[in-house]
Amino acid sequence: MSAVASVLVAMIVGLSSFWLGSNRPLAWSINAVLAGGILVFACLSVQLEARRHPALMVSRLSVPMAMFSLALLWAVVQILPLGSWTAGHPAWQVAGEALGRDIASTISINPSETVWAILRYLTAAAVLLGAYVLARSARNARIILRTFVILAGLAALYGLTRLSLSLDKILWFDEPDTGYLTAGFINRNSAATFFGMGCLASLGIVIQQARAVMQSTSHNSGREVARRLLLAMAGGFGFDLVLFVLMFVSLLATGSRGGISFTMIALVFMLLLHGVKVMTRAGSAGGGPVWVASILAIAVLILGVFELSGARLMGRLLNQGLEADSRFETYAQTLEAVRDYLYLGSGLGTFQDVFTAYRIELSPDRLVWDKAHNDYLELMLGLGLPAAMLVLLSFGGLFVMVTKGFFARHRDAHHAAIAASVCVLVGLHSLVDFSLQIQANTLAFALLLGLGLAQSWSTRH
Repeated sequence: MSAVASVLVAMIVGLSSFWLGSNRPLAWSINAVLAGGILVFACLSVQLEARRHPALMVSRLSVPMAMFSLALLWAVVQILPLGSWTAGHPAWQVAGEALGRDIASTISINPSETVWAILRYLTAAAVLLGAYVLARSARNARIILRTFVILAGLAALYGLTRLSLSLDKILWFDEPDTGYLTAGFINRNSAATFFGMGCLASLGIVIQQARAVMQSTSHNSGREVARRLLLAMAGGFGFDLVLFVLMFVSLLATGSRGGISFTMIALVFMLLLHGVKVMTRAGSAGGGPVWVASILAIAVLILGVFELSGARLMGRLLNQGLEADSRFETYAQTLEAVRDYLYLGSGLGTFQDVFTAYRIELSPDRLVWDKAHNDYLELMLGLGLPAAMLVLLSFGGLFVMVTKGFFARHRDAHHAAIAASVCVLVGLHSLVDFSLQIQANTLAFALLLGLGLAQSWSTRH
């Protein structure tokens, strides 16, 4: 049963990208029901297989879970009717005076948007916990990761097909062709985040496959190792390598400056993790020099594909830099709003409602600013600084856990390396975009992080 649950949780996440990145209320509702149901199913299946399933060790997640829960609890407080309590947003008093009647005030300026935001956070938490519960089993971890990578590869193939045929629809939704790859997303930067995570996940599998080949040839000559690798190319290793190249090319085709640049940093981070681990462990599996050479070969492959497909990106970087000036002006205005709502926040997910009062004419052809293009600033504005810090510290703690878990584990450590690298990608891209406000990206991040956490501790406990 747990194997079935593993496939289902990966399918929920992998398929979420096809429907406009699941960035619609109907998709939020459906994903919430599915994620909650799968979490219950996962817990039941693990309970039934208790004798064969590794211990969950939930206590190790207790501190980050407590911090995250407290922050969400504050978001719930933000939507509670406070009557005439002075902490309520002043807009409610103005509305009451205009209507000539008392209106129960809330801290959130738009409680309905805060409810949707809470639902999205809970959906991501359900996916993370579902992946964690299931992936304590090494078999289930492999099923989840491989299912996700295959579905992400299909999304990349769909995106390349749309791009090559200049299709003006995403499934049955009308969407003009922009000349950049977006796949099932509307925004190419959001697509870049998703395929960046897909690249990291597939590269983790490729490295693990290479490691398995070298383990079996640790006492052979370099020529024999090369021969084994070439033979492996005709099987699963070659398939995984094709998936990695497919997603990497799709990433480059998005033309996203931030998404591609930060994915490259995350890829280098993953290679460095493996390199440091090999160099600090004498007699490491795979035979030091040969293992380092394989990592360098993968790095050359990445640079080669980038050289062939990245000319368009380099042109944009040279002409425009990483960010447009209007975004920095947006950050300045958002910081001013953050200072005004520093402790209580304006309500989770209410950036668009608040920013109307602070915006300046940043772009003459843009009438609505619904994103700050910085998830950290939006989080601080919505929740207030204290609760926002709880969220950021909880994820910072999880990043430390998966990084330490990678160095602690001997087998299946690639799951933790993927999770740590995904944290780097998402953490950096969130500085200049709204990566985690697109649910398909949030769910993919939660899935891979939960997977890495589950494999950060020995499954023999």
